[in-house]
Amino acid sequence: MTTARVAERAGVSVGSLYQYYPNKQALAAAVVDHYGEVFAARFAEAVAAGPDETLAEAVDALVATAFENHPHDPRLHRVLIEIAPRVGRADHRKTLSARIAMLIEQKLRRHAGDLAADLDPAEAAAMLEAVLETAAHRALEQHPAGLAAERLAAQCRRLIMAYLTCAADRP
Repeated sequence: MTTARVAERAGVSVGSLYQYYPNKQALAAAVVDHYGEVFAARFAEAVAAGPDETLAEAVDALVATAFENHPHDPRLHRVLIEIAPRVGRADHRKTLSARIAMLIEQKLRRHAGDLAADLDPAEAAAMLEAVLETAAHRALEQHPAGLAAERLAAQCRRLIMAYLTCAADRP
């Protein structure tokens, strides 16, 4: 990545680019932040559902959001994850994960009566955030498009529904 190439692609001069971003690190940090905010906004939209939504529909919305709204290109997603710590955005990624978990928790609390009695919604939300991130990332890496990713999303939905509704045998 060069600033000249970024400026050319953006249709601005290198000088204009430097007015907003003093160096490549600042530019890369802004890209990481942008994609994180876009993803968080899409997750927030998925959480805002109608009052008659079932738990299954809620889970469908979460899985669809995770699988369909990851940054566009799997290579871009991988690069964003790799560069975040190098451009001072590791904490931003952690904060973003916590925000997503909080959104999931809100959705789960609306369906508290359908959840296994021994399940804490906050703990479940943290687990689901990790599962959704990992499964969606793996699907994008190994199956950028097509049926395999759809099947993985369906299996992820099945796993999540079983986790949310089945009580643990042991404490």
